Order: sequence, then C-alpha cells, then structure tokens
Amino acid sequence: KYIPGMTLKVGGSYSPSDNSTIYANAGYLNRTPQFSNVIDNNFNRFFEEILNEKILALEGGYNFANSIFGLNLNGYFTNWQNKPIPFGVSVTDPKDPDQKIFVNINGMDAIHVGGELDMACQFNKKWSGELMFSYGNWIWNSQESIFIPQYDSLEFNFDARGVHVGDAAQTSYAIAARYEPFKRTYFKVQFQYFDRYYSDFNPFELSGENGGREAWKIPSYYLVNLFAGYKWDRPKYALVFSGNVVNLTDLGSLWNGTKLRNNFIAEASDNGNAPYADSNAQSATVMFGAGFRFNLSMALQF
Repeated sequence: KYIPGMTLKVGGSYSPSDNSTIYANAGYLNRTPQFSNVIDNNFNRFFEEILNEKILALEGGYNFANSIFGLNLNGYFTNWQNKPIPFGVSVTDPKDPDQKIFVNINGMDAIHVGGELDMACQFNKKWSGELMFSYGNWIWNSQESIFIPQYDSLEFNFDARGVHVGDAAQTSYAIAARYEPFKRTYFKVQFQYFDRYYSDFNPFELSGENGGREAWKIPSYYLVNLFAGYKWDRPKYALVFSGNVVNLTDLGSLWNGTKLRNNFIAEASDNGNAPYADSNAQSATVMFGAGFRFNLSMALQF
C-alpha cells in the first residue's frame, strides 16, 4: 500500500538590535498515518478508509538577551485535522451484534492555541532567578456523522466540539532562585505548578448523552525541588558533583505519623473505573505522582 505525504515549512526572523530577535514560522504537514491506523492487528488486515492527517501550524515570538537578563516569548496556533485514535475505534459488527470490530473513523479535528514565556535574570554575582509560564487552550473541534462504506448499515456519530484535550496540563508555571556562594558551587530551589489537566480519554466516545462532555479534570498540584552542584577544576580534568531532591514537601513520607506529605495525581484515564461512567473522580483510574526522592551523581570531564 502506497500512501504519499509531504511537509512544507517556511520561517523568518528579524533582529531590530543586537540583543533582540523577532521571528515567525509556518508549516503544513500532510502526514501519513501511523502504522496502528494502517493495519488492524486484531485481524491482520488493512484498515479501510486510510486518510492522512493534515496539520497547519503557525508560530511567532520574540527573544531578548543581554549580560544580565533574558526573555523568550512565543505564541502558537495549530489546526490538526483528522487526528485518529491508534488501533481504530471499537464498534458493534452490524453482521453480528455480539461481536466487536475495529474501524478507522476519520474527521476528528483539534485546535491548539497558546503561549509560552520564560525569563532569566542575573541579579548579581551570587543570585539569579528564572521564571516560566505556559498557557494553552487545546480543544477538540468536531461533530460528525460518519458513514462507513464497507459496512452498509454502519453509521458512527460523535460530538467533541469545545471539549478540552486530555493528558497534558494546559496551564503550568515554574519559578526558581539560584545562589552561588563560591565559584563553581551553586544551590537552586524550584517551585512548579500544574493546572487545567484533563484526564486522558477517547473523543470518539463522546456521542449521545455524552456528546460534548468534558473529561474529569485532575486536581492542580505543585512540586518543590532542590538542586546543588560543585565543579572541581584540575589542569587536565574536572570532577563535577551534583545532587537533586524532587518533591521536597513529601519529605514526611520517610517517617510514619507525620503530616508533611504531598500526594498528587500525575495521570488519569476518564471513565476507566467500570461500571462508573460519570467523568468524575469516582469513575477515573489514576496514577499518583512519585513521592520524595533524591539523586547524587559524580562526573569526570577530560
């Protein structure tokens, strides 16, 4: 089976000064499907109705940097058409109502719009700071009634218009402070926050009474992390010592009876807990985030 595709990209930048740059990029992808949407591995045969994904991506931004301050700002818009679900969609076989078959359902579109900002500042020889902020509005953008020609009586309906895409935090930010008390020695503390994180789900299941229903939104969560390092320079080599602590506010997990805990949900699948199907905490299956942990390392550079 021969399925052609193509990618077109164009971009440009302009520097109004030595320290700043304005840029814009555009791309169009006519992307061939991934293998799981070409071969139905349940019956070892080609799917019918194999269509390419079509992606239009626009991006623009501004960069500034000098000896003490740096800033990156960018915005993006992506129109992703015909975004399939891997391995096809399970539907009732019209020839045998007791059996399930897998078919490619085309026509699911998504719109990704958002912006990102990151900054860094060197306050003096010892102190510096970092800031990152990301905000997105990623939604499914399709309502369709699809007639599947290889099965004369099979029609598939879905309504995912305006429903947020799952499996990623659409709002996040981080702030960090770095201190260098001595040359080649540093300590850094970082605070991270994640919000508007919707459970992973199959948008093709949004039909009938479930049409347009949002997936369960994972509770917002934060992390506090610590980093430290030292570099010992020698004439022909250097030793680099480093360490980090992730999820510092879960330190109480090391001792029983303490209340210093930071439990959070890192991933969730909407309506994964049968028989519930209400797109809420009860009907979701979840994976909790890792607790307090640390890492120490030493590297030899020569």
